[in-house]
Amino acid sequence: MKVTPLLTIAAAICMATSSDAAPKPKPTNKDPCAELAKQGTYSNPQLSYDVVKRCFNNHKYKPDVAARVLSSLENTYNNFFVFIDQAKVGPTKVAGSPLDTAPVDALKELDAIRKKKWANDYEFQLAVTRLAASFNDGHVSYRNFCYMTAKFMQPLSLYAPVVNGKQDVRVFYVDTTIGKKGLPSNPSSLTDCVVQTIDGQPALKTIQDFTDRVSAISKDPGVRLNDALASTSWYDEWSSSPGGFANRYELPPNESVKYTIQCAKGPLQTLTVPWVVRPSDYYEYSTFTDTKSYWEVQCQNSAADYNGRSNSRLPSTTAAKTLAAGSKKGASETAPALTTFRERGKITQPKPGQSNGRNGEPKTPAVITQAKLVATTRTSAFYRLTGSKVKDACVAVIATEDTEEHEYDSDEYLNFAKGLQKLQSQGCTKLILDMTNNGGGLIDFAYYINRLLFPKADPYFVQDIKTNKMIHDASRRAIKVHTTHSMLDATQYVSAATNQRFKDTSMFTKDVRQKRGSATVTFSQRSYFPFNWPFLPLKKGQELTFKPQNMAIITNGFCGSACSMIATRFAITQNVKTYAIGGIAKRPLSYFSFPGGFVTEVGSVVADLSMIRYKAPGKTAPTQLPIMASANLPMGELYAHANSTVPLEYDSQFYAAAVHLDQDPVSARHPDNVWVKIANDLTPKKK
Repeated sequence: MKVTPLLTIAAAICMATSSDAAPKPKPTNKDPCAELAKQGTYSNPQLSYDVVKRCFNNHKYKPDVAARVLSSLENTYNNFFVFIDQAKVGPTKVAGSPLDTAPVDALKELDAIRKKKWANDYEFQLAVTRLAASFNDGHVSYRNFCYMTAKFMQPLSLYAPVVNGKQDVRVFYVDTTIGKKGLPSNPSSLTDCVVQTIDGQPALKTIQDFTDRVSAISKDPGVRLNDALASTSWYDEWSSSPGGFANRYELPPNESVKYTIQCAKGPLQTLTVPWVVRPSDYYEYSTFTDTKSYWEVQCQNSAADYNGRSNSRLPSTTAAKTLAAGSKKGASETAPALTTFRERGKITQPKPGQSNGRNGEPKTPAVITQAKLVATTRTSAFYRLTGSKVKDACVAVIATEDTEEHEYDSDEYLNFAKGLQKLQSQGCTKLILDMTNNGGGLIDFAYYINRLLFPKADPYFVQDIKTNKMIHDASRRAIKVHTTHSMLDATQYVSAATNQRFKDTSMFTKDVRQKRGSATVTFSQRSYFPFNWPFLPLKKGQELTFKPQNMAIITNGFCGSACSMIATRFAITQNVKTYAIGGIAKRPLSYFSFPGGFVTEVGSVVADLSMIRYKAPGKTAPTQLPIMASANLPMGELYAHANSTVPLEYDSQFYAAAVHLDQDPVSARHPDNVWVKIANDLTPKKK
C-alpha cells in the first residue's frame, strides 16, 4: 500500500481540516472552555464533543508562541536529530521490503508551517504533531498536552482477520462500560460481525488512511494497521488493547462514527455510535474557569520543570533521565510510541470462566489454554506448551525491557534468567520469544538478554551520533564535568574500534564523513554503551543450551527500541527464525520497528547543555518549549553490522519477517494458538 507523498505538512493539514470538518455548531455566547470546566468533574467525568472542539478552537493563533515552538524544534532537530538527513531520502529500496514511508525534509516542513496563516492555535499545533508523525518513527513525536485533555473512545474495538482467504474488518469486542448509545439491544451480538463501511468509506481503507496519518509507530503500513486495531498481549496480565482507531487523543472529524455492519445472520445494520469523551490524565480538574485560565493552566509553560502538577503525567526534563550511559543505568527515555500505547488502556473483559452479566453473554474462555505458566517477572511470563507433540517447546513472553530497577544486581535480571532455566529444566529444547506490543525499555536489559542466550556473541550494536560545531564544543565542556553523565560526555561510551572507553573528546570531535542521500554529513566515531553484569556468565551446570535453529521470534511488528535490539540481534547475527502476525494480507510484514539507538527530548537536551554550562552561540541554541509539550527525537543510530553504511532504521533489507502469519478470530484472542503453530514449524519433518 503506497503512502501519499508529502507536498508539505501545512498543505496536508489544510486539506484534512477542511475535508474532515463537521457541521458547524449553533453560535453561542458562552465561553466554551468555561463549559468544559463545568463538565469535567470527578463526580461525572463526561465531556461533550462539541464543547471540547469549541474550546480547542477558541484559542487564537499566537504568532509569538508559534515562533518559539518552531525555533526550539529547528535548533534541536538541526543539531541533534540523527536521522534528519537520511529522512530526506527515506529507506533504502529493496525488493520485497515491507517499508513504505514518504521522505521528510523536517526543516523545510517547519518553514512551511511558519509561513502558513493558521485559523487558531489548535490547527497550528496539530500541524506540528503530524509533521513529527510523518517520520513514522516511534522515537519521534510532538505531544502537545494542552490539547490532550480529552480522550475520545468508541465502544466498538475492531480488528482485521483473514477468514477463508479474505481480509476484512470485524468487531473484536463491544465494551458497553464505555457507552451504549447507538448500539443494538444485544451489543455482544456484534462480535465478529463484518464492518463494511466506516463513515461511508470502505472500512479497511478508512482505518489504514487514519493510521498512516497519526500512528508513527513504523515505516511499515502493515504495522501501522496493527497499531490502529485491537490486539491481545501480556503485560502483568493478559489483556487486550482497543487500538488507536477506537481510542485516541486527536479530535475526531465528527462527533460520531457511522458503521454499516453485516452479521452472519440478519440484515445489514447501520449504526451511528457517538464518541465517548472523558477527561484524560492531562486534564487539570478545578483549575481553570474560561479560555484564558485554560491556557494558563493547561498550555502555558511558565516553568522549566513540569513536575508537581496534580493530575498530569508530564515528562521530566532532567538530563539525568535522558541517558546515564556508563553508569549502572544505561537507560533512555521511554519511546513515545510505547507511552501512547499504554495510555490507551485495556479493554475491560470478565475473568476467564465468568460472564460480565450483560445481556446473557457467554462465559469468557481463558486466554491461554494450550500452555502452562511456569514463572513470571516484572517484564516477562514463561510458559511450557502442553500438547503431546509440542511438549518440548516453551515460550518467553517479553512484554517490556523496562525493569523498573536499573541496578545490575536487581532482581529482574536474575529472575529473567531463572525463568528460562525453569523452562529448560522441564525439558524444553525449543524456545519461542513472543515480543508482541513490546515498545522497549532499558537498553542494558536488552543487551543482557542477548548475552544470556548467546554468551559468545557481542550483545550490542555499534552506533554513532550526529556531529557539528555545537556537538564539538559541547562535548569539550561535557568531558570536564563527566560525573554528571551528560549524553555528550565521551567517557560514558565505549569505542567500537578499541573496546575501551573514550578518554578524550575524539569520539565527537574526530568526525566521520558519511553519505546520506545527496548530502555528505558528519557523525561521531562508532561506539556502544558499556556493560558489566556481575552475575554472568551463568554458573557451570546452569547454562542455557537453547540453539538458534530451535528458536523463533513472534511479534506483531510493534517491537521497538530495546525490543528491536533483541529481535534483530537474534535474527541478523544468529539466524533465529522470525514470524510477524497481522498487518495487511498477502504483503510482507516487519517483525520490528524504530530501532534507533536512544531517544531524547527537547527539554532534556536543554537541561543537559545547561548542566555542562554550555551556551550555544547566536540563535542556534535549543530552547525549552513555551507550552506544555514534549518533543522527542532519536539521538543515536544503530547499524546491523559493524561495517554497515546505512543505519538500521532505514536499512530495508532486514525488516521483513521470514514468515508472515495472517491473524484469524482465534489467534487474535488466544496467542497460544500461534505458539503451537510455530512449535510445529520448528519440529523437523520426518522424511
